[in-house]
Amino acid sequence: MDKTRFTGHLHDAAAERPFRFIPPSRAHPTWELPAPFPELLDQLTYATVDDCQQCRPALLDRVAGDARATLELVTWACFITSENYCGIPSELVAGNEASDAPFRASPTFRTLARQYGAHGRIQDTACTHRTAAQRREAADTAVTLVAGLSRWSADFLYQ
Repeated sequence: MDKTRFTGHLHDAAAERPFRFIPPSRAHPTWELPAPFPELLDQLTYATVDDCQQCRPALLDRVAGDARATLELVTWACFITSENYCGIPSELVAGNEASDAPFRASPTFRTLARQYGAHGRIQDTACTHRTAAQRREAADTAVTLVAGLSRWSADFLYQ
């Protein structure tokens, strides 16, 4: 399989990074996403970690086109966040970040994160009732959050 088919170049585990990182497909091997979405979510996450502005927009568009892929990505980000902070921090659901906060969650992500924080899961239909633009903003927030937590751990939201 050509791993460069989504981006034209490769973003993968072999890249030199100053921190440890586990891609979504290895963190959640039980996902029941049809091909090519597990690989696509990995590529999006690696492109975000690598800060590749060439690849991220196209990959975000592909993920946002599929409600299930977006739901899995947001759920994964909420799980990782909850593990890091022993719950979902209020900054991610209430929008009460400091004015100089380096990270702001999108409105759609906040709505989905509230659901995850209250129930430990997001309803399966939560993303199907969103537009592609809303799913894209939620996916962008999710993958940016995971990349930030991978790089800076719990300090990410409070830099």
